[in-house]
Amino acid sequence: MQNTNETNPKTSILSEKLISLFKILLFVVIVWMLYKTFKEKQQNIGDLIVECQKTLLWENLWKGILLILLIFFNWGFEAKKWQQLALKIEDISFKEAFKGVLMGLSLGFITPANLGDYAGRMWKFQHQKRAESIGAILLGNGIQFYISLLFGTLSFVYFVFRKEQFTSINFILILIFSFSLYLGFFAYLKRHLFYLFLLKIPFLKRFAHTVKVLENFEIQEVMEVFFWALMRYLTISLQFVLVLLIFGIDLNLVDLLAIVCLIFLVKTIVPAINFLGDLGIREFSAIYFFGFYHVNTSAVIAATFVLWLINILFPVLLGSILVLKTRVF
Repeated sequence: MQNTNETNPKTSILSEKLISLFKILLFVVIVWMLYKTFKEKQQNIGDLIVECQKTLLWENLWKGILLILLIFFNWGFEAKKWQQLALKIEDISFKEAFKGVLMGLSLGFITPANLGDYAGRMWKFQHQKRAESIGAILLGNGIQFYISLLFGTLSFVYFVFRKEQFTSINFILILIFSFSLYLGFFAYLKRHLFYLFLLKIPFLKRFAHTVKVLENFEIQEVMEVFFWALMRYLTISLQFVLVLLIFGIDLNLVDLLAIVCLIFLVKTIVPAINFLGDLGIREFSAIYFFGFYHVNTSAVIAATFVLWLINILFPVLLGSILVLKTRVF
């Protein structure tokens, strides 16, 4: 009697071809989105080249080398954070976590609300455990958001007093940010209530198991995740300061750090509907805040664009290659 459970060889080959075709399509879409980004920014390429030529000084050499080296620390800290979060679900190596982060970055680049990031990070887990990983990803993103909100709020307070922007709107914003910080801390302490809340809502009940993993994290484990998230935030902030210094933005270090934190705050709280990897948001907020210091606008735009190139463009390309080479589905 023939075993009906045996897989048809032709069906298996067809499935593999369809998966390969889908991955190639993903790669093409990612490259096309990168091309679209450059095309939309084409009017700034001339100014970018001029500003880059001004940076070709020996005194900037060590800054440039450090800037490049920090790329690996930036995404390395993110991978370490993800590895720490994933341990509650399945044991993965740092290498696997790093690949997951890069693949998530690439897939997130072409999807609204960065949804592709979830798929990229889930690739290593067994099918039945992928739903649990959503809760871990949400926790990691929540902690990163909290750090950006914390430093952004402190920087906004500094900015308001430094530039004497004592308006009612600014004070309302400070109150909103401060309350959000408290709310975030309270949400962590009462995270088990979120799971119970989902269980009581009929149409949300089926999603409850995705956040149940949050209950398994002890305070020490959360603090470890917080540490790696903080290290990543400090790394990318240092990168931004370095690239601003390279492009001749001559401000004191405290002001530079404050503006950088404000730019990250705006990027964090603006809804994630930008298909171009937050490039436009970062440019707009940089021009706005640096406008109070009367610096070279072209240099600011060039600096933000270069930071995007090294921190987003190259990792996205690398991640897209990993998508091609990895059996994700």
